[in-house]
Amino acid sequence: MTVASTERLAELPVDVRPKLGESTDSYVRRLARANHLKPSDLHCFLAGPPNWFGKPRIERLAAVSGRSEAALQRALSDASSARGRAKPTPRNLRIQTHKALKQSSLDMTLPIQYDALGGDATVRQIAGRRNVPRWLVRRVLDSAIFPERQTPRNRSALTEPVKAQIDSMIVSGMSPKEIWTELMDAHDISVSMGSLQRQTSRRHPATRRRR
Repeated sequence: MTVASTERLAELPVDVRPKLGESTDSYVRRLARANHLKPSDLHCFLAGPPNWFGKPRIERLAAVSGRSEAALQRALSDASSARGRAKPTPRNLRIQTHKALKQSSLDMTLPIQYDALGGDATVRQIAGRRNVPRWLVRRVLDSAIFPERQTPRNRSALTEPVKAQIDSMIVSGMSPKEIWTELMDAHDISVSMGSLQRQTSRRHPATRRRR
């Protein structure tokens, strides 16, 4: 796999708009499928060496999607700001004090962010589901990233059903790379390679000595 410079990266023919608040992995998968590409191939190409399975690089994603880096940084929940800093939290912007975000003593900020992660729900749908005005949903998604200690990252957090699925793949003899590819291409699930390697090592401790 050869990596060209960002300036020579060709823009993909089918335009896909990032949804406010969705994760980078979700957007890459949608962009790949719209252009008849395997999500795993596009993800690795955008990540580049030496960490092919890491987070796609924002400048490469901008080049192939035809979107500016600023637009991607604004829309994607886990993209860094232009200065490499985290986006300000809702508390800093004082939007958590809005009464619509306090329902039965529950803070609706995190549920709104969770709803947006996969890129499947529109702002209108999230607003209706959470009984929050659309403008406030946009404000939450535009201004907030997930608190690191409270919110699992979409790429590394393994639910019990996904763990069971991975276990069955491990038992069948699939390598972490094969599992990563299968999950992304066949199941639209993004999992970090580190998580897969750790789960493989826990199930088969001898693999630690072989790596």
